[in-house]
Amino acid sequence: METRRYHVATNKSYFLAVLFFCSTYAFSQEKIRTKDGVQINGLKQYIEVKAEDSSKPVLLFLHGGPGFSSRTYFNSIKKGLQNDFILVQWDQRETGITKAWNSAPKPISTLQMHKDTEEVIAYLLKRFDQKKIYLVGFSWGGYLGLTYARNHAKKLHAYISISGMVSNWDSEKKTLELIEAKAKEENLTEAIQELSGVSIPFSSIDELFFQRKWTAYFSTSENSKKPYPRNLFDRWAPTWFDVFSAASYEDFRESTPSIDCPIFFMVSRKDLVANYEIAESYFDLIKAPVKELIWFERSTHEIPMEEPKRLVEELLRIKDQIMTRK
Repeated sequence: METRRYHVATNKSYFLAVLFFCSTYAFSQEKIRTKDGVQINGLKQYIEVKAEDSSKPVLLFLHGGPGFSSRTYFNSIKKGLQNDFILVQWDQRETGITKAWNSAPKPISTLQMHKDTEEVIAYLLKRFDQKKIYLVGFSWGGYLGLTYARNHAKKLHAYISISGMVSNWDSEKKTLELIEAKAKEENLTEAIQELSGVSIPFSSIDELFFQRKWTAYFSTSENSKKPYPRNLFDRWAPTWFDVFSAASYEDFRESTPSIDCPIFFMVSRKDLVANYEIAESYFDLIKAPVKELIWFERSTHEIPMEEPKRLVEELLRIKDQIMTRK
């Protein structure tokens, strides 16, 4: 009788263990569709999460600008990534839905933006009970992302820079020289006149506007005749011009010669906003456990919008490469 009771208990325990395992496995594969207002550094900020499987690693996308949400183009990459990642899009302070919910105290500082980034990542690590995430920084987001990677590399599976800021004033100088030469070559009087008043570092919003106006014009083979949106710059400048200028003084080639996590640079030779030569020079010197320079030949600065399918493929390949190393 004792032996039989022993077997019954064992079978029952086995059944409960299997039931627990199946329940846990099913829970780990929950879909996630959330759009939350999270208190980050004293301000309610918009964080959108999409995933088909809640056990996958987190990928956080740091948008550009500053002040331009990635929600306008995020859908083009979201579908291709949400099976393999917990995909996170965050509207930074004074941007998108976060701005619609609440105005941030002014003035905004680079230190404040770095603190926001740190708190968002801490929130994601805790929420999904993970030790590391994949971090992607696009354009201005590259400034935030590289700073985070320098200071918190152990919390990253990898850092991926897409058209990211590396040494912005050097980049702007190279671009100004290039577009001035093109303006003279094509004998464009308006461009020659407006660019002659531009100096680096920019001392006014006018200088930034003229630089971006003619950068956009010369970035495409079919030069647009549409008027460039001056009102957009006038609305943007009071909040962001000083922050952008402060960030532009950072030269990661000097401040960050090494990063203790895998790092990937996605760049384009047609990018006249974040000059590829600056990114390439940084890639050549930086020391990291793994580093790779990935060329997007069909894009200008806006890789996520111009080559979304290729971007998805590269991000999935990077994930497979990192997982293989573990």
